[in-house]
Amino acid sequence: MLEPDAGARDEYVSVLSGQFAITAVGSCEGAFALLARTAPAVLLTDLSLPDGDGIEVCRAAKSLEAPPTVLVTTFHAQYAPDAIEAGCDSVLLKPFPPNLLLARLSRLARDRSQMLRMRAAHHMARATHLHERSALVMNGTNRFWPNTHCPYCMRVGVTSFDYCMHRRAWYACLACKKVWIAARAE
Repeated sequence: MLEPDAGARDEYVSVLSGQFAITAVGSCEGAFALLARTAPAVLLTDLSLPDGDGIEVCRAAKSLEAPPTVLVTTFHAQYAPDAIEAGCDSVLLKPFPPNLLLARLSRLARDRSQMLRMRAAHHMARATHLHERSALVMNGTNRFWPNTHCPYCMRVGVTSFDYCMHRRAWYACLACKKVWIAARAE
């Protein structure tokens, strides 16, 4: 977990420590060192860091041989397109209650487990020439909507990255880097 605010970091650790083994750092330097010596299953990072950029941490994590699931937190919705392009699996806008963080991380861990099981089954099927299942599992909570238009540049294909209320979601256009709230696509 990479959270620059010590108070928030302590609160997150207390909420998450019952379900997850956590290593918390407060700087990019600490995050890069952690990524160099361990292989985390899930990485939680803020985008605004005192000594660097959470997007660079996300890119570094996603470039590993076995990339972790990356959850990005931020106060600024306009940074979500850059985080999504860097490969993050989920964006959570601050402020949020700690139980929402626990729920999101639990879902991401469950999705990762399912993806790894399906990947193993696919490799097993390929090894035995049984191509019965070739389903692609989208990891994380970011969802690509290929038939939805961006209201700013009118390009087709946007990404939803967080829910703000019942039946409303945050969307990002990776082409023009704009974000907006609209009715949830279903």
